Formats: sequence, structure tokens, C-alpha cells
Amino acid sequence: MPAEIKIMCSGLLEGVKNAAKIDEHGGWEFGVVASNYKKGMIHALNYDWYGVGYDLHDGGFLAVLQVREFYRRKSSRFPEIRKSYFLIGQNEDATYFAHPVQSHKIHAAIRGGKDVVKACQDWIFETDYAKVIRQGDLCLVPVRSIKGEEKNTEIVIEESHRLLADKVLENGHLYAVNPKLYHMPGTHPDVEGKGKYKVIVGRRASFWSFAKPTLD
Repeated sequence: MPAEIKIMCSGLLEGVKNAAKIDEHGGWEFGVVASNYKKGMIHALNYDWYGVGYDLHDGGFLAVLQVREFYRRKSSRFPEIRKSYFLIGQNEDATYFAHPVQSHKIHAAIRGGKDVVKACQDWIFETDYAKVIRQGDLCLVPVRSIKGEEKNTEIVIEESHRLLADKVLENGHLYAVNPKLYHMPGTHPDVEGKGKYKVIVGRRASFWSFAKPTLD
């Protein structure tokens, strides 16, 4: 890894370690702890970088990280190894985020020589990330037609994103005409679209407790 990129990755990791997590006991404490040398009890947490890149929309630097836990209860036992993967970066207000992503998408992108960061973003939003209007872990995807039961034209999504639109429909998915999204905590700027859109809440992969995702 070039020295400049290594410094940028280290900055992201340090920011994520200190960011607000979905659980106050978020982990992210790297190193080795030998709880009992005589019994051979060892716990270690380390990490590897799997990809770096720049966001297609705002140009922000992003990285894909594997956080790996090694745990051995005693010297006579086989160790347990568990892994979680995250897309990490900075929000528009300079706070840091860690979004859990699926490992198979990362490995498939590496094998195929594709952009690992964009592969993660495509998986999160279930579409080509280049097409979306994003606000944090929500996005608007343009569609040709919409149908479903009409809802209120102002609703709150994920307790943090306020959606206003000329029309909102739901049929298992949420659709909006001329939508505007406001992030209530103010971390992300307002976004809007002209026309018909599907509203997508970004997927989060499962993760182990030794490294918790950040709050949106």
C-alpha cells in the first residue's frame, strides 16, 4: 500500500474506533490479550485492508476493512476465528462511519478484478450505485413506473430520515414522486429528485460483537 494511502486508511480507522456505535460496547480494540498464560487462553483482534477507492458522487475516500478475531479458550482447544467486513469512510459533516458488508461480494470483486468499494456500495443499495441519489444509508433510485397503496406524503424512515413527496406509494417497497429527503440529525445534507423513485434503505450484513457498526 502506498504511504499516502496507508496514512489515509489509518486516519479512517482511528476515526471509526472513536465514532458513536450502535452499541456503546462496540469493541474495535486491536491487539493481543493473554488472559491466562498457564491455561493458554488468548484473545486477539486485528485487521486487513481489502480495497480502497473514492465515492462516485462526492469523491470521498473509502476503504473496505476486515476485522478478525482470534480466540483460544485454552492450549488444548482449537482456536476460534471470526470475521466481519466493513465499508468505512467519512460523512459530509466529517464524522466517521463503518457499514457492515457481505464478504462474498468483496471476494467476488477481487477475483473479478473489479472495484471493491463500488461492489460493496452496489450490494448495500441493491442496484448500480452510480444511478442513485444517496443520503447516508438511504438512497433514491429512479424508476419508470410506480404502483401501490398511497401513504402520507410526509413520513419518517429509520427514525432519522424525513421524506416529503408529491405522492408516496407502498407495495412491499416504498416509492415517491418528486421526493425530498431531510436527515433529522443533520449529518447528511438534504437531497431531492425530480420524477419517480424507489426509496431504498441500505442493507447491513451480519456482524460479530467485537466490532460494532457506527450509527447513521
